[in-house]
Amino acid sequence: MKILFLSLRCPYPPHRGDRIRSYNFIKQLSEQHAVTVVYFAESESDIESAKHLEPFCERVEWVRFHRSFALMNTGFHCLSRRPLQLHYWYAPQMQRKINELLDQEDFELIHAHLFRMGQYVAAVQGPVKVLDLCDSLALNLSRRAELESNPWLAKIKLDCTPKRFLVKLEENRVRRYEVDIMKAFDCGTVVARFDRDYLLKQDDSLNLSIVPMGVDLGYFQPKSMVQSAPLLLFTGTMNYFPNADAAIYFCNEIFPRIREQHPQAEFYIVGNQPSDPVKRLEAQDGVVVTGYVPDVRPYFEKASVFVAPLRAGSGIQTKNLEAMAMGVPVVTTPVGAMGLEADIGKELLVADTPTAFAENVVHLLNDEHLRERLARTARTRVETNYSWEAIGDRLKHVYTQAVHVPKFKVDS
Repeated sequence: MKILFLSLRCPYPPHRGDRIRSYNFIKQLSEQHAVTVVYFAESESDIESAKHLEPFCERVEWVRFHRSFALMNTGFHCLSRRPLQLHYWYAPQMQRKINELLDQEDFELIHAHLFRMGQYVAAVQGPVKVLDLCDSLALNLSRRAELESNPWLAKIKLDCTPKRFLVKLEENRVRRYEVDIMKAFDCGTVVARFDRDYLLKQDDSLNLSIVPMGVDLGYFQPKSMVQSAPLLLFTGTMNYFPNADAAIYFCNEIFPRIREQHPQAEFYIVGNQPSDPVKRLEAQDGVVVTGYVPDVRPYFEKASVFVAPLRAGSGIQTKNLEAMAMGVPVVTTPVGAMGLEADIGKELLVADTPTAFAENVVHLLNDEHLRERLARTARTRVETNYSWEAIGDRLKHVYTQAVHVPKFKVDS
């Protein structure tokens, strides 16, 4: 089958959630199908990265992303009823590129990653169309808006955050648009059941299937258990609001409680593009902000516990899957655990208050056998449910049903 795969960002290198998902989808699909990939190139390295996709793609195309035009276009449409990020990610050059490819090639299926790319083919007729929403952005924005209204944010000076009313405005726009654009596609995919349920509450006629995030089990291998000073780890793109909020929340509300019992404990925040409020966390004893690192695995290998104190966001947290694959015990929040098919208490620990979170971390630091047991069972879980081979099979099943029974509700 000839597939046109529309990726918002360059899928290589696969070092953040959206790139990881696109890259592995493309690799899995290329084993049986002829895949043409189109993406926005935000930098020279994104253009160079095309060569890493060519070995398993029939064709790789990119369109230069111009941030100045994106900002101007967003400002011009600030009163639009459509989400602002649609205007931010709309480029006439991308529309022309996609139209040219559709004229040149007889594609049987179009896969659009996120609704920002879905907008370019919403009106296209002919090929089967699949929209990978990943998660409900409206749900994500709703949780963010709740945090924006929290006076605690003023205390921590999270100055990278827009005002709450702007987030709520975008949330309302996105909620309408997510439902409307899905109706223009034969089917859609999300990473977790709660995202699917949230969207179906808006419109129960939507055709949505669950295709989770995965993890590269060959790349992320369990570490050797080595006694060392307590090291707590958090990873992620650190200018992304849910990650920045989690890191600041942990440092202010949880880490001091842990240091009371483990004064030598260190907290490493590993990830590219740390915002200024995140950088300022290094002023706190025991906190290290690395910024971009070429390989996150050495930090997992040194970590005693992986902490994911997320209070915003949606979908499945790739960071948790990577920690579980590396054999590092995970402590997270109910938001961080949502969507994960895991046995809480046996494969990861979950806490919803700063005190409970700190107690769980201290318990793990004090009990080596518990750390080893959680690490072992967590690795088994990701091997069973979250290999990219298994995820690829689920995506191919969605495709098969969409091709043979268009507009028919696919199994979840």
